[in-house]
Amino acid sequence: MNKTKNEQTANQIIAKEGIKPVLFSSLLVLLCIFIHLQVFALIFFIVCLFFIVLFRNPERISKYRKDDMIVAPCDGIIRDISINDNEVTIKIEIGLFDVGILRTPMFVDSIDAIYKYGLFIKDNEILKEVLNTRHCINGIKNNNIIYSIELLPEVWNKVSIYDVNLAFAGDRIGFMKYGYLILNIHSLCDIKVQRGDNIFAGQSLLAKI
Repeated sequence: MNKTKNEQTANQIIAKEGIKPVLFSSLLVLLCIFIHLQVFALIFFIVCLFFIVLFRNPERISKYRKDDMIVAPCDGIIRDISINDNEVTIKIEIGLFDVGILRTPMFVDSIDAIYKYGLFIKDNEILKEVLNTRHCINGIKNNNIIYSIELLPEVWNKVSIYDVNLAFAGDRIGFMKYGYLILNIHSLCDIKVQRGDNIFAGQSLLAKI
C-alpha cells in the first residue's frame, strides 16, 4: 500500500478529477464543429454536459460544526448501521450521480491515507477482501484516530484523498464516484439516521457523541 495525497479543489465548479474529461470532450465538440460534423458535435456536447454533472463540485458549509456532532462524509444512501463496543459503523452507498466530493465528518487536526489498488470483484466475499480496490482514511485529533473511512469503489479506481490539515466538519478531504463508503466512529453515538435515508455530505447530521 502506498500513501498518496492530492491538493483540495475548493472554489472550483468542477472537481479537478473531472477537468481532463470535460476539456477533452469540449475539444471534440469544437473539432466536430470545425469539420462540419454537427451530429457528432451534439453527441460530444451531451457527453461534456454529462461529465460536468458527474464531477460537479458544489460549495457547502456545514451548520453542524460542534465537537459532538458528526456529519455525512458523502452523498448517498444509508445501507447499514451497526453498533459495537465503543464503535459505530455506517455503510453508505454512493451512486453514479451523487456528488463525489468526500468531506470530513468531524473536526480533525489531520488525516492519514493508505491506498490499495486492485480489482472490482462483486460475488466472492473472500476474494473481494483480498483483491479489490480499498482506500482508507484516518481522521486524527490530538494524536488519536477518532474516525476511520474505508472507500470501496465499484467500477473505477479514480479515488483522490486530499492533503488536509485542521479540517472542520464538512471540509473536503477527497473524491470518489460510485461505490461504498464505510464510516467507523471510534466512540459511542446517538444515531440520527436510519437505513434507507438519503444523506448529503456536510449537510446531513449522522450522529451526536
